[in-house]
Amino acid sequence: MRTDIRENAARYYDLSPENPDDIPWYEQKIPSPEARILELGCGTGRVLVPLAEQSGYILGVDISEAMLSVCRRKLAEKGIPTTRAEVQQGDITDLEVGKRFDLILAPFRVFQTLETDREVGGFFKTIRNHLTEEGTAILNVFRPKLDRDRMRDEWVTGGERLRWEVPFEGGQVTLHDRRSRMDRERLVLYPELIYRRYRNDELVDEALIKIAMRCYYPEELLNLIAAHGFRVVDKYGGYAGERYSEGPELIVEFAGSA
Repeated sequence: MRTDIRENAARYYDLSPENPDDIPWYEQKIPSPEARILELGCGTGRVLVPLAEQSGYILGVDISEAMLSVCRRKLAEKGIPTTRAEVQQGDITDLEVGKRFDLILAPFRVFQTLETDREVGGFFKTIRNHLTEEGTAILNVFRPKLDRDRMRDEWVTGGERLRWEVPFEGGQVTLHDRRSRMDRERLVLYPELIYRRYRNDELVDEALIKIAMRCYYPEELLNLIAAHGFRVVDKYGGYAGERYSEGPELIVEFAGSA
């Protein structure tokens, strides 16, 4: 059985000030109040829960049962019934739920955690098998700040870097990262994220996550989507109207081939 690498950190995920202000943007992408939505990599429901209140039905899938437990609690607290929103544990690269959806989402870096070409191919197969004829899918990655050569030369740094610190239950939670290795040929980054919880100045909890983050450049991402048989509908550089390849994000909306 696969280890849930996010088990110990799930309680801290929603504290992050780095989470984007993308909910209003996704709400505008819901095609109708009756729309059926599939979210791949729904995590704690940061996106799923607000969209559940704006759509006919939403299904969230994530590999982490710990993250899904947080999401289920949020749905229960909102009083959203299972006829409107459900979540299930599953592999988004090898998935069959027997339903089709008007909108399929993979928000905030989910796609970049797919390390291998096999996983990427499985992800697009999942979308193909679950998208209605008129439906669209949206995926997001970050736009690298460095070109390929500089990324290879500069990303690995060693040591720890403080990413953020926020108040939490009579103390604070910090997030540090370590950048100790990367796949230079395929440009896959392997950051280690360390959450630390303090009560006053005493360390009372620590959670370490080791993840993969595969880098994509603007034209490369568009070509990849086309190579898997999809048609680009629109593309965006961020959630505040930035142009594609000019903003901090690479967001692509696509559909089945014409």
